[in-house]
Amino acid sequence: MSSIGILAYGSLVRDPGIEIGPVIVQRISARTPFPVEYARFSGTRGGAPTVVPHSSGNPVTAEVLVLSDSMSLEEAKNLLWRRETRNEGSGRAYQERFGPNAVLVRDSPGFCNLDHVLYTDFNPSGKLTAPDPRELARAAVESVAKAMSGKDGISYLMDLISAGVVTALTARYQKEILIVTNSGSLREALNTVTMRIQQR
Repeated sequence: MSSIGILAYGSLVRDPGIEIGPVIVQRISARTPFPVEYARFSGTRGGAPTVVPHSSGNPVTAEVLVLSDSMSLEEAKNLLWRRETRNEGSGRAYQERFGPNAVLVRDSPGFCNLDHVLYTDFNPSGKLTAPDPRELARAAVESVAKAMSGKDGISYLMDLISAGVVTALTARYQKEILIVTNSGSLREALNTVTMRIQQR
C-alpha cells in the first residue's frame, strides 16, 4: 500500500473530524509547500475569510496527518472531501467539479517522503484575486452573527494564530478587526461583537 498523508494547516490541525481522526497514525511537523493566504469567503463560516493556497501569501506552519497503511488513495480523498464539505458519515465519494464553491482534492507526491500528501484547494473563481485586510476584517466581524458558535471568522483567526499559522496578511487583518471593533485583542473583539448581537 502507498503511504498517504493529509496536509493540515487550518482548522484540520485541531479538528480532523470523526472519519479522519481515528485513522491518523502519525503527525509530521512541516510547512506548506505552497503559499497560503486568507483569500476565500466561506459560506459554512458565515462568510468569514479562510486560508487557501494563494500566490499572494507565504508558506505557513502545517502538519501532515499520516493515515493508516490500510487506507487507499481513493478513500483518503473521499474522507478529506467529506470533512471539508461537512458530509462526514454520508459515504459520499469525491468528484471533481468546476464551480467557485467546489472543494478540490489535490496531491503533493513525495512531500515529507510520503507517496501521497493530499490537501484541499478551490478553483480560481472561488478565491479573492487580491485580498484586502479591511474587507477581510468586515467579513470576519459580520460572520459572528451568521455562523455557528465558534465557526465565525474571529474565532477561526484566533485558532490559526494559536496554531502558529501566520500568513502575509495575518498582522494587518488582525489589526483591522481591532480597529473596527475598538478592541485591544481578538478575544475582546469577539466578545464585543457578540454582545452587540445579543442587544439587538
